[in-house]
Amino acid sequence: MISRFFGFNFDFAGAITASLCAVHCTVFPILLSLGFTSTSTHNHTFDFTMMSLGVLIAGYSLVRDYMKTHKNPQPLFLALAGFVILFIGIETHGELFLLNIIGGLMIVGSHLLNWRLSHSKSLVKS
Repeated sequence: MISRFFGFNFDFAGAITASLCAVHCTVFPILLSLGFTSTSTHNHTFDFTMMSLGVLIAGYSLVRDYMKTHKNPQPLFLALAGFVILFIGIETHGELFLLNIIGGLMIVGSHLLNWRLSHSKSLVKS
C-alpha cells in the first residue's frame, strides 16, 4: 500500500542505499591512501546513519514480502549477514574496509533476490 501510494519501490531504494554505502566504503580508503583525506575527517555518524536507514528499508521491504508474497527466508538471512559484516567493518574504523564492501554488496543482493522472488511469474496471481 505505501509503495503504491508514494510510487516507491523499497527494494530499489534498499539496493541503491546499500550500493552507495559500498561505494563510500571503497572510495574513502582510496582517498586516504592517496593523501586526499585523513582518518580524522571520517565521521562514523554517516556510516551508522546509512546503516540505520538500510536496516529500516530492508526491514520493511524484506519482511513485508516474506510475509505476504514469497515465504522464502533467503533474502532476510542474506541481509542479516550483510548487516552484521557491515557493522564489524564499521567498528574496525576502516582497517577492514573490505568487510564494508562485502556487507554492502550482500545487502544489495538481498534486495535483488527479494525483488526477483516477489516478481516471479510463478507467484503472479491470475
